[in-house]
Amino acid sequence: MLKYEAPAVFSIILNLTPRSVFPEPKVELIEQVCRASGDPSLRKPKFFRYLEEYRDMGIYCRRPKRLTPERALYYERLRKKKLECFIKENQATIQQELRRIRGLPI
Repeated sequence: MLKYEAPAVFSIILNLTPRSVFPEPKVELIEQVCRASGDPSLRKPKFFRYLEEYRDMGIYCRRPKRLTPERALYYERLRKKKLECFIKENQATIQQELRRIRGLPI
């Protein structure tokens, strides 16, 4: 769920997880990162159900979902919408950072 609905959070969690063949982040780490995120996907009952299932079974997935073309399109639209919202909310910060990178006065 995190990989497709909250890819930035998923990436942060994986970066904080020790490297291994099958990285399995601790539930506490997932809870802390998700609590700090403002992503509304992480406040849904579905997320808490999945988190409890992860707490009980670990990485095991009882019934994995295949990424069909329809699901891929849904997640791509969701990702674009979240990215547009993030850019809109952080426009000033993004512009300042771009100017700093380019060496222009802020």
